[in-house]
Formats: sequence, C-alpha cells, structure tokens
Amino acid sequence: MASTAQNGVNGVTKEPVSDIFADFIVNTKYEAMPPKAIAKLKDLIVDHIGVAAGAALGSDSSEPIFKAIQAFSKGTTGNCTVYTKGHDFAPHYAALLNGSFAHSYDFDDTYAAGTVHPGASVIPATLASAEVAGSSGPDVLLATAIGYEVVCRLSRALGAGSYTRGFHNTATTGLFGSVAAIASLRRLPRQVVVDALGLAGSKAAGSMQFLDNGSWNKRLHPGFAAHDAMLCIALAEQGVTGASRVIEGKVGLLHAFSTSASADGLTTGLGTDWVFPQTALKPFSACRYTHTGIELVAEFAEEARKTAGKDVLPKKIDVRLGPAAYGIVGIPQPNKIHPENLVDAQFSNYYQLAVAWLFGAGIGFSAYDADKFRDSRLRTLCDRITCIQDPNCPVWGTILDIEMEDGTQVRKEMEHPLGEEEHPFSPEQVRGKFRGLVNKVYDGPRTEEIIRAVDGIESGSVGNLLKLL
Repeated sequence: MASTAQNGVNGVTKEPVSDIFADFIVNTKYEAMPPKAIAKLKDLIVDHIGVAAGAALGSDSSEPIFKAIQAFSKGTTGNCTVYTKGHDFAPHYAALLNGSFAHSYDFDDTYAAGTVHPGASVIPATLASAEVAGSSGPDVLLATAIGYEVVCRLSRALGAGSYTRGFHNTATTGLFGSVAAIASLRRLPRQVVVDALGLAGSKAAGSMQFLDNGSWNKRLHPGFAAHDAMLCIALAEQGVTGASRVIEGKVGLLHAFSTSASADGLTTGLGTDWVFPQTALKPFSACRYTHTGIELVAEFAEEARKTAGKDVLPKKIDVRLGPAAYGIVGIPQPNKIHPENLVDAQFSNYYQLAVAWLFGAGIGFSAYDADKFRDSRLRTLCDRITCIQDPNCPVWGTILDIEMEDGTQVRKEMEHPLGEEEHPFSPEQVRGKFRGLVNKVYDGPRTEEIIRAVDGIESGSVGNLLKLL
C-alpha cells in the first residue's frame, strides 16, 4: 500500500538528508574537531571500556550471551578483542559481544536530547574495525565522533514518538551511527556509504517490549546494531544497492520509526557544530529518567538522618515526572513497584528512590544484590512512593513532595541529571568511575595503563590499547 505521508509531516522532507549525512561521513577530517570534542571522546571511550569490561565479567547475562555467540560462530576466528574474553574473534562477533556487554549494566553514556546511548554500538564497531585495519588513534577518534554525531542527531530528530511507537533509539540509530563510524574509519567511497546507510534502513530494529518482563533483549540491542553495521558495509562494498532517501523518505527512518519526528535542524551545522559532546556519563546504573530523583532523595535522606540522629523513613513521597519518564519508570505496575529482577529494578523509579533513601546514591551495582530485592524496609518504602505524571515537569527532571512521620513537608526539585553539561561529571570522576567498575577485572597497574593509553590515543597504538582489554 502506498504511503500517504506528506512533505514536512513526521520527518518527511525534500531536503536530501541522507545524501548530506553521506557527505559528512566521507568528507569530514580530524582537524574539524575542536579540542573540547577530542577531550570528550577520551572520557567516552574510558567510560565505555569500564562499563563493558565490568559487565563482561559481572553481568548475569554476559556468560549466556557469550556462550551463545561461541556456539553460533563455531569455527569462525579472527584477530579482534572481546573485553576480558580474548583476542581471536571475528570483527562482527567482537562488535556484537562488546556492544552487548556495554549496555548490560545500563551504565553507559546517554545523549538526553535523543534519549539514546550512543557509545554502546559506535565504539565497539569502531574498535573492532580499527583492530582489523590497524587504524591510527586520530582515525579512531574521528570515526567515533562521526558515529556519535549521526546517532545523536538522528535520535533527536526522532523525538519522543519513537518510544511511543515502541522502538529503542539505541538500537535503531545505533546501527546508522555504526555504519557511519566504520565508513569513516575505512575511508569508504561515497556510493558505498550511501548504499550501506540505505541497507541499514532494513536492518534497523529494537523493540521496547523488553520492559514487559525485564528481558535481556535490551542488552543485545547495541551489539546487534554494531554487528549489522558490518553486514551492511560488506553488502554495499560488493555493489548491493541500498534504499535512497533512507532517513527522510516517505517510509524512511524518521517517519517509520516515530510518531513525532522532525527533520528541522537535522543537518544544520553538521560537521562544524558538534552536538555529541553533550553526551553525558551516567553516575548511576539505572535508567536516566531516575537520576535526578536518586540524587535528590539521597541528599535529603542524609540530611534527615543527621537531624534526627537515627535512621528515619518518610511517611510518603510523591514523585512528579514528565510524561516520557512516567511512561518508562513511573507506571504503578507490580514489576515496577516491587521489581524482582535487575532490568525491572533499573526501570523502576520506586525501587531506585527507595534504594537511594536507605543506602545512598553511591551504592553502585550492589543496588541489585539479591538481598536488596527481599529487603523488607526497601519494599515498605516502595509502597510509600507515588509517581505522578506532570506535563510541567522537565523532561529529565524530578519534583519530590516528601512528608515525614512528624508531619514535616518538603518539596525538592532538580532539572538536570548529574553528567549533563548543566550539572557536569568531571574527567576525574569519569576515571574514578572506571576504576570502580574494573577493580575486579584488571589489576591496579593495568587499570592505570588503560587510562594512559586512552588519554594518549592520538600518538599511541590502538592495537596496544586493545591488547590490554
């Protein structure tokens, strides 16, 4: 059936967006990136390695996923690194595994304007391709930047309607960003880039249905994106034709994957005004929509304990969230009020705020220890929390109305989560987070060597960095 989509409606536009993105991928040089962007890339890579390597050994899903890919790829070898697993993997499987590990803790970077995790797909795709090609540090940095930029801009253009339609931006736009990164790294001809992007339109996927039962689908999404990007590139290199106008067409990415897409400003300043440095590093291993609430509750609970001189619980907490946040972390259904598994807990504002009150914001991944799910105080506190949808609440913000047992009532508000430009996470904090994530993975000297290798990546060897992982 022919599409009835009209120009200017839900992302459809006559502007040759796909071609403009292809030109950006092919023509952009390392010198186009400002020093601030290069410094941010190093933070992003350090953070990615820490999150992914930590999850490779620590996440409950990592071993089953690893064994599945081993079985599926039996007899296939290569010279690419899978974090903590070895250096003899085929590039597409290395990208798949590292991408999946990177998203398993839900602790990876976040671009707020696009509600997306760019690095979990882009960095594994880039590093695996670089390991095969023997690419230089500057080439890796440029490719990573281009991949991030594509993910961030496309996700922002999709708007909240992508989630309304049931798609996970990290998966859908992560594929396009990974294609862009690989193409830049390998300096592929323009027509190959155009065709690879066109083919990506038929591989893009990632359903939000994982929220129904806390499934591991979500963790695989960026791994699938990085893997499928390599497939799209391989097909295009052999002359397989990809769809034209894959982003802006009548049934292109924007129109098909969102109910509220807009191409306005999508290509404005592309290659000169970089948006990806606004990508934030996450201080808490939970859905980004919970972060302002976590910080507010932890701070207030600490103050309340000091004032009372003992442990205290609130009588009730009313939590106001914006519509998008409410739909993902605030709906009062059983698996959010009393989650029984890690994924449900990561997407539960009830659980996250209860943990923050009882144990503080710095508890890390121990928030998901088995004893926490059975903790009677935690379950009681979850029942005292009410989430309210408030269209006036900032997208990533939280408004708390706290009532204590003695009748004291307090309102607390926060607009920007820790890690955003308005509420920054310093390079020192990023490296501190890295050390904490890998303290059971690498010894102290190797940990510092990895940090030095990333910080000196312009003049160092990317291959040597990967050998450390």
